[in-house]
Amino acid sequence: MNFVKEVKNLIQSKKRWNIQRINEDIVKHLQKELHISSAAAKILVAKGIETKEEATKIIHSSECLHDPYLLHGMKDAVLRIQQAIENKEKILVYGDYDADGLSSTAVMLTTLRDLGANVDFRIPNRFLHGYGPNEELFQKAFEDGVKLIITVDNGISGVQQVKLAKQLGMDIIVTDHHEPPEILPEADVIIHP
Repeated sequence: MNFVKEVKNLIQSKKRWNIQRINEDIVKHLQKELHISSAAAKILVAKGIETKEEATKIIHSSECLHDPYLLHGMKDAVLRIQQAIENKEKILVYGDYDADGLSSTAVMLTTLRDLGANVDFRIPNRFLHGYGPNEELFQKAFEDGVKLIITVDNGISGVQQVKLAKQLGMDIIVTDHHEPPEILPEADVIIHP
């Protein structure tokens, strides 16, 4: 088999998407009644919310929100990030190349920039750097003057890479949701549900 055909077989999906059709009349009604975007109304309808009353309970409720400080390490992470912002330390958000990694990188980067942080990001190339923390990229971050690395959607398995970051003198906050291994990295803070 030639290389091109083999690659096409690897990337061709083995699954079929079942796209749910939503009632556009309900979307328009919620959009008008609640003064929300079409996208927000579509999300509500896709979740089975069809009335203004049901939507209002969701939109204006604090019941379904969880206190982020219930996550172990959150207070320490916030304090370290505040310190980095106050001291104008260079921060690196180290994301992942998948959908949740890219979106969490964008959220973290935008939030830190809004707070006045000196922040940049890095997404590893899956073919060159593999999954998760990468020693070469952490070394480059150090050379670029990074003092704090915040991983998003990765890092829980990066024992050796985190060790290298610490040896270089950088602090590291790991935020991840993947299955933790028996041996955790010796990060300054690990936030993991």
